[in-house]
Amino acid sequence: MQNKAVKLSLAAVALLILAAVGLAVAMPWLAKWYADYRMIRDSGRIAILAAYYGCLPFALTALVCLWRLLRNIQAGQAFQKSSSRLLAVVSWCCLGVALATLAAFRWYPPLIFITLSMIFLFLIVRVVRNCFIAAIALREENDLTV
Repeated sequence: MQNKAVKLSLAAVALLILAAVGLAVAMPWLAKWYADYRMIRDSGRIAILAAYYGCLPFALTALVCLWRLLRNIQAGQAFQKSSSRLLAVVSWCCLGVALATLAAFRWYPPLIFITLSMIFLFLIVRVVRNCFIAAIALREENDLTV
């Protein structure tokens, strides 16, 4: 059952990577359509574009780290130091997205919701990382026990 869940998660990560890249190509058109639909000023449209392209490297980095973490889990190597490092990178990527959206918040205020959500996610991932570190320490201690 766990193998199915990991495979499904890997497929979802791959799909998200493709979607992020596809949106990078389509974002100028989508931002214009959205701005016209919502009657947003040009400064808001530009802020949306700047926020998206500012967040894209962080999002792709986090997705690649999640891919590697899932591969570790699939190989039965979840509680390794490399996994805690991957979670650390994911958490800092969340903070990077929060800062990118905060920078564009002045011109498009609804971005503050993404900023706050990403700060919350940053904290959650940091807690999970600390749990991983504790689990790794326990595993290493158990490995030394005869």
